Amino acid sequence: MAILILGKSACALCGEVIVTEHELVATSHFISDPSHPLWRYSDAAMHCDCFQRWPHREEFVAEYNRIIGQIVWGNGSQHTMRADGTVTTAQA
Repeated sequence: MAILILGKSACALCGEVIVTEHELVATSHFISDPSHPLWRYSDAAMHCDCFQRWPHREEFVAEYNRIIGQIVWGNGSQHTMRADGTVTTAQA
């Protein structure tokens, strides 16, 4: 998961500091190729509002689901991202 220090860490999209009152979208590192255009947003925190307006939101969600959503974890669960950036857990 992205390392986040409230009041110090900046949103990966707008650069403004993230504080307690802000809703967030954050992921663990899931894009391993540094040349991938979305790599810098993998393992990053973003304001939910910024994420909703981000032109690459749909592509980011699809990439997350292509990489992470296909994994069946040891406990039989799968993690998928909804269009709003919420990550859900379900039994495979």
